[in-house]
Amino acid sequence: MKILLIAILVLCQTTAFAQTKKFLWTTELCEFEGTYDAAKYTETQLKNTLKLFAVGSFDIETEATVWKYEEIKKLSVATLDKEYESKLTALKKLDIVKSVYWELLRERKLKELKQVYELSRLTMLAYNEPAKLKEAAFAEACVVKFANPLINGGDKLLATWEAVNKDSRRNNGDSERIKKIFEAEYDSRDKYKYAQVEVMSFGFWNCANELIKREEYDGTHEEEFKRLFKRTRTIACDEP
Repeated sequence: MKILLIAILVLCQTTAFAQTKKFLWTTELCEFEGTYDAAKYTETQLKNTLKLFAVGSFDIETEATVWKYEEIKKLSVATLDKEYESKLTALKKLDIVKSVYWELLRERKLKELKQVYELSRLTMLAYNEPAKLKEAAFAEACVVKFANPLINGGDKLLATWEAVNKDSRRNNGDSERIKKIFEAEYDSRDKYKYAQVEVMSFGFWNCANELIKREEYDGTHEEEFKRLFKRTRTIACDEP
């Protein structure tokens, strides 16, 4: 009987040990080790959950604005569409730890991805079809301020360009250099091209882009992730 009890005890201990695994991950400054219950989630789910809240993951990388008028023709809506569909599918199918917290984060990331994509797409198209800007319903104030000058051109566009440039100077450590460039471009025969580029990028795009609700990375997700483990330990940290 004692032998049987000992055998059962050993079996239970072995089973419990088999369910416990270790997981390593790194942040910008530190490396951690966590011990988790493998019966609750897999290593793949942990890796994917890390990916879900990593800064920059699933961001749109296709450029939607230009620095020079000549670059407009290089903007590719097809490339943007392909990137969006790829990241949308990947985000929807991402096998993460099953919990309300992480599923809500996924939903917010999906919404953010969609908004950035839609803004990027209409901005690209608006370089050649300025009226497209009026489709940015979520950014009504930006539309009111920048759409009509871009659509109608002329003196109104130049005045808006000057206002945008002055705002840029206020936020730049080398405001005199920015002013000299503006004055040279304003006297150029291509002034309306310069105006369009700057009002689109530093006017409309910046204005609308700021209205997109982006996920905050204040350490909350990291702390929630650590709660998935029975224990965690810090292996090493670099000096900030």
